Amino acid sequence: MAGIQRWCAAAVCTIGVLLTGASAAVSAQTPDDSIERARLQMGPLGLTPSIALTNLGVDTNVFNQFENPKSDFTFTVAPQLDARLRAGQWRLRVVSRADMVYFQQYSSERSIDGVFDSRLERRVARITPWFTGAAGSGRQRFGYEIDLRFRRDVRDVAAGVDVRVAGRTRVGVSARRITYSHDPDAEFEGSNLREVLDRRTDAFSLQFQYALTPLTTFIVSGERAYDRFEFTPGRNADSTRVEAGFDLSPSALIAGRGRVGYRRFTGTGAAVPDYSGVVAAVAASSTIRSRTRIEVAVDRDVNYSWEALYPYYVRTGATLTVTPQLTRRWDVRGRLGTQHLAYRAAIDLPVLRQDRVDHFGLMGAGVGYRFGRDVRVGVGIDRERRETPVLRHAYEGYRTGVSVTYGR
Repeated sequence: MAGIQRWCAAAVCTIGVLLTGASAAVSAQTPDDSIERARLQMGPLGLTPSIALTNLGVDTNVFNQFENPKSDFTFTVAPQLDARLRAGQWRLRVVSRADMVYFQQYSSERSIDGVFDSRLERRVARITPWFTGAAGSGRQRFGYEIDLRFRRDVRDVAAGVDVRVAGRTRVGVSARRITYSHDPDAEFEGSNLREVLDRRTDAFSLQFQYALTPLTTFIVSGERAYDRFEFTPGRNADSTRVEAGFDLSPSALIAGRGRVGYRRFTGTGAAVPDYSGVVAAVAASSTIRSRTRIEVAVDRDVNYSWEALYPYYVRTGATLTVTPQLTRRWDVRGRLGTQHLAYRAAIDLPVLRQDRVDHFGLMGAGVGYRFGRDVRVGVGIDRERRETPVLRHAYEGYRTGVSVTYGR
């Protein structure tokens, strides 16, 4: 229990650091508009703190093993601060979050992960220049492919300008750079993850926006991107993407955003096969008769693989979450999800399994109780399962536990 006490103390300290540090940073700079919706308001400064205790329970397959799975008691504490500041024509938003993941027996799987995201913009009559910066560092699994927990750092900076060319029409141009760095000691199935995954992506985009209604915006965008690997230049690739879709206000009957388009992915290195096809990213929600909330997420895109002989895979996934409100305080929640990873073999390797597809399935159910507007306590169980033609890579596991959230 001493380990649990140390992690709880760390959570309290982190919340204090986030509140103090973010407040100081925002007062020295500048956030976004909707300050009046913040929980704490101090003139032009708005702060919305929140915290979540999740997965307080048992993970029956900590290492995603095919046989002899190991179980352990675990929980995650995740404080977050959303800070916004308005100063004349300037707007600044800073969101910072820390995830403290605890395992009782397998201390090697513990971690403290952090995410920082910011946007600074200046709003004048027709022109809005903007800058964004984000950084993330974590050891927990970030996808469906790699079972190992290891440190991964991501840095993302971008700049652009949006111009209003008519009452409902805006156009924008932007440039972006993302860098991915992985733990140099991370070895998975004989591959050094730093050597096969460290890379830099430079992207340039053009966007057209048209406000169909006050709640609905139609968007068409194009992007040209260049992926350059630090240690394995044979994986380098260029891509062109064209997408169209909608941004829907949170006040709309259906809220969220959706994009569907076409991507041409061309390998400039000797090993990477080309890909051309549909890509998509949809995240939408709606509440039916003020009692049942439905959330849908759909995505399809190219993702780089850790396997040297399979440079990338096309991931197609969908998740459905339904939350009926039984009474003013009680709700139940069900979730179904599926992911398909279609691997593309390296060029000139015909002996490989060309039609390899890994399947992931997720099922979850839970019940929750609300204390007032901001606090929810829930109990749930999730089942994860992977099916793959690769020997001994399939697994199945359950996570049962309690969650407590404030402000989310």
